[in-house]
Amino acid sequence: MINPEFKRNLWLQFSLHRLVAMPAILGLVFFTLSYAAANLPDGLALDSVALILFGGIVCLWGTRNASSSVIDEIRDKTWDQQRMSALDPWTMTWGKLFGATAFNWYGGLICLAVFAVTAIAGGRSMTLSAGLTLLALGILMHAATIALNLHLMRSDIRAVQRGGIAWAVVVIAVMFAPPFRSHTDTVIQWWGTGFAYASFLLGSMVFLATLAVFAAWRSMNSALQISTIPWAWPLGCCLLAAYLAGFADGTGLLWIGLLLAMAMTYAALFTEENDIALWQRIVARIEAGNWQGFLRNLPIWPSTLALSFCFALLLLVNNGQIPPIELPPRFAYSPSLAVTLALMLLRDCCVYLFFAFSRKGKRAGATTILYLAVINGLLPFMARVLGLNGLAIFFMPLHFGSAWTMLGIALLHAVLALGLLNWRWRQRALKDDTAS
Repeated sequence: MINPEFKRNLWLQFSLHRLVAMPAILGLVFFTLSYAAANLPDGLALDSVALILFGGIVCLWGTRNASSSVIDEIRDKTWDQQRMSALDPWTMTWGKLFGATAFNWYGGLICLAVFAVTAIAGGRSMTLSAGLTLLALGILMHAATIALNLHLMRSDIRAVQRGGIAWAVVVIAVMFAPPFRSHTDTVIQWWGTGFAYASFLLGSMVFLATLAVFAAWRSMNSALQISTIPWAWPLGCCLLAAYLAGFADGTGLLWIGLLLAMAMTYAALFTEENDIALWQRIVARIEAGNWQGFLRNLPIWPSTLALSFCFALLLLVNNGQIPPIELPPRFAYSPSLAVTLALMLLRDCCVYLFFAFSRKGKRAGATTILYLAVINGLLPFMARVLGLNGLAIFFMPLHFGSAWTMLGIALLHAVLALGLLNWRWRQRALKDDTAS
């Protein structure tokens, strides 16, 4: 646990002045607010003040420091030195996760101690579970920030370079916080079993924090250019699908898995390297029969693309399962809808690779989004305005009632996209071979 990266961050985070200042300032704040609470009618309770300070010090400030632990290395041009060190990915992950945020945990633990003492003195229950839940929440936000930064550090996303991912994690945490707020006597039904609110919230936070730490470790492997087989990404998708489906007692598990796999495919597709040199290496491994090398070079998005087709085929076989969300009135449901969605996902991936394989592939993401918006939105709208409903259905088959027509058009889209991608591949590959 005490490794060189952790020690280095401790030296950077702590000084005698900071060691004394944190408890002194927190003590002054607690004393002032407790005095105000005792003498003013609208004063906040001390345990509430401790929770607010914990959120500010660990969840906000700490998430910002966790983000800086990677971004500052890139800005200071010291990241390449770290990559060439003898530290393994887990040592680097652990050192950055708890070393860069050590000063925030120092203040956060003081706040938790005040919270526990005042809550016990006030006769409140769930103090231990509430404290552990907050600890897990802090680890979740820090690990998620590090994982996202490590995954996106090789991209041209300006928000990453400016540290904006930290605030994105904070906003996501605030957005998902309301479903977890409830009364302490609430019973949460999950997979047909009732759980006490506090216990379920603690278990959920520990589960999500464990996934985030695991994701940070896998991202660190990629950042240190240690090739791995992409099994963790689809596994994370399945675990999240199982967790979310538990709230509906398992109803819609396959649909949740399909939609989650599609979302994760799009997220990885637009944030990973997909230049033609990478895919030439992958094709060379396939032609040589080097399947382990093929898997080690493969990006992670094809794994959830394949998982999407698995869920879609399972839904086609199990045609009694309906989507977990209410569809628009004109949106006709059929068992083949899942396969149609998977085929459209394949089409979009081919469109992205078509632009990524061009000589100006640096803007492949923005170009793909623009053309998909035109194909899926503008062209069907124009066709309907002009009264050409048949042409509108061809561009966007999901609004059509006939299942087989919908499936056939989506298959045609995928075949056309594969044909375009094949043409682009042969054009670039032949030119590269001729040039070499």
